[in-house]
Amino acid sequence: MIIEAFFLSILVAFLRRGKLQNLGRSPIRHVWLFGMSFLLMAAVEALGVSKYGESLRVVIRSANIIQYVVLLAAIAANFHIREMWLAGFGTFLNALVVAVNGGAMPVSARALQVAGYEEMLRPEVVSKFVRHSIMSSSTHLKLIADIIPVPKLLILPPQVLSIGDALVAIAVFIFVQRYMVSSEKTC
Repeated sequence: MIIEAFFLSILVAFLRRGKLQNLGRSPIRHVWLFGMSFLLMAAVEALGVSKYGESLRVVIRSANIIQYVVLLAAIAANFHIREMWLAGFGTFLNALVVAVNGGAMPVSARALQVAGYEEMLRPEVVSKFVRHSIMSSSTHLKLIADIIPVPKLLILPPQVLSIGDALVAIAVFIFVQRYMVSSEKTC
């Protein structure tokens, strides 16, 4: 949902006569930390779906927590940008629920069904989950886990989001609007 929010915001900003080069003027610091976090996330995702995913479950879940720590450091380094506070809070919520649940984001079975992902609840699919887990009675902090079903919207696939995901998506949308539509470098 975060990537979709970014591209939707760019589209809306263009409709508002915003300019993409204005986005490049945003005062983001330590971009490399964001890059490192996203590379870690991509590596975790790739390992998770590889044939080694199940055998590397502990390593993958540990790396999943580490990528959140790096992302939180990147966001904290940019708290001079007001949208980063909202993005930081959303990311913190996601990191917290992942950390207290052993490195996996719990997902509501009901939300998966509502979103149209019933096939993901088959035992042979669930057993291969590495970065996620189906909620159970032992799941901690269920309220901030992936519980929000989002149905298919136009060309976008259905999704299941957390409150943290929604907050980060809102922050990204506002950030892009503020910098693309403005011709000034503002904080």
